[in-house]
Amino acid sequence: MHEVFKKYRKPLMILSLAFAFVIGLLVIYNHTNTVYIMGALVHPFMNDAEEYEGTLTVAEMVDISPERFHRPSSQPALNTKYSFLDLQNTHETVPTFKNPEDLIKAYYGLLREASNMDGYHGGCGTIGFHKSPYPYAWKLLTEDYRKELPLQKFIESFNGTGHTTLLKLHPAWAPPDTPEGLQYYMVEIEVITGPEITSETKNQPQPSYFAYYYGLITVEDTGREGWKIKRIDYVPEDFLCAPYHSWYWDASALVEIVYGNWYGIIDKIDSIDKNDCIYMVYAVGNGQLYRFDFVRLTNGEDLLIRENIKFAGVWKETNLLKEQDQIYKFSILNPRLQ
Repeated sequence: MHEVFKKYRKPLMILSLAFAFVIGLLVIYNHTNTVYIMGALVHPFMNDAEEYEGTLTVAEMVDISPERFHRPSSQPALNTKYSFLDLQNTHETVPTFKNPEDLIKAYYGLLREASNMDGYHGGCGTIGFHKSPYPYAWKLLTEDYRKELPLQKFIESFNGTGHTTLLKLHPAWAPPDTPEGLQYYMVEIEVITGPEITSETKNQPQPSYFAYYYGLITVEDTGREGWKIKRIDYVPEDFLCAPYHSWYWDASALVEIVYGNWYGIIDKIDSIDKNDCIYMVYAVGNGQLYRFDFVRLTNGEDLLIRENIKFAGVWKETNLLKEQDQIYKFSILNPRLQ
């Protein structure tokens, strides 16, 4: 046996090294082949929940108008506080942000005045400040994010983007083991884009159109450089799914099915309060009070972002969803963002 091993030791070593080399190439390829859109990783929307339990339709919910799901946003743009002219300077440096929300507003304030429509239909000349704001926005990312997404790749990820508007910005839930100096924010953006110019469409009029994304922004306190954007995850909004399929898109239905039917922790929904685009579902079970906070998206879907329990008269944020059900809350634990 020893002689056999000696005889084949060299070929086996060569095969082992070759295998390790191939694995290394695959890792590098997957790392460098990551596709970014508008500076972010883009994930699929949730369309596989219907298998769990039934389907709701507008006809069954008399207080819901079909226009809730099939109209563009009527919400005013969020005040981003900062503009490209506010931040523009000869050295293309960016301020140090001590507040994470100001950082995010500055990022989208820059993108609002940037455009990259070369090779795409839309516009009748220069749009905004063209590509000039992108280097400033890029410098608001962490060093690791910039290494993963170099400036030229960052700019190219905005191909076909003519205008970006920040519509919503809300703190998102952070798990108890979240490192200090790390926070999460839910955003919704509106984008104006157009079809790519082809030989067939070059001389044909083409429409511009609106697209909507919601996302999770991970921000990090880097110390000397202040708050920076560590990661951006977007999910495109579908305007033709709800209300025709499933039930997860309605706040009251999600609370009743998940926390009532599945978990048995609530007996009934007491009330639903609305504060701008935030819908708060109040429920009770076994004498305990619960509040579930949802964001109403432009496509009409309700997005769960926080779960709260009332202790001694004070609402405490918590996590009630089981691991296999984290898909129903938009947080860093949502498997769609992994």
